[in-house]
Amino acid sequence: MTDTNHVTDASRQIPAQIPTVGLGWTELLDQLHRHLSALDPAYRIEEFGTQLGGLRITVADRFDAGEFDGEFADRAAALTDAAATASEHTCEACGATGRIRFRGDGAGMRMQCLCDGCRNLGVFPCTASGNVPNVPH
Repeated sequence: MTDTNHVTDASRQIPAQIPTVGLGWTELLDQLHRHLSALDPAYRIEEFGTQLGGLRITVADRFDAGEFDGEFADRAAALTDAAATASEHTCEACGATGRIRFRGDGAGMRMQCLCDGCRNLGVFPCTASGNVPNVPH
């Protein structure tokens, strides 16, 4: 059911986006990539980012023979929704179980999912710049 006119654009798939978030979410994103690739090896990410401390990912709609593929859209959305929910309980820095934490104040406030250990160590992935520190656990 893949659109034969569509060529895989690796820059618009999950692996290209992994460096923009903390190392703790790497396994979660690798798994999402495997599942999306099983649905369609040429899947494309339309939007990728973080919001309110978790992942927000939208997969581009797929059309087969000019018709919208609703089954693909539903299955892809279920996978990205599950990854978003998991990210809200997975430390972005190290991958351990975490929860949403607030950092900063006023206009500079950010929300990130961190475990107690990373929070206590003051580890906050600098995802905006892509500078993600190694975490000692």
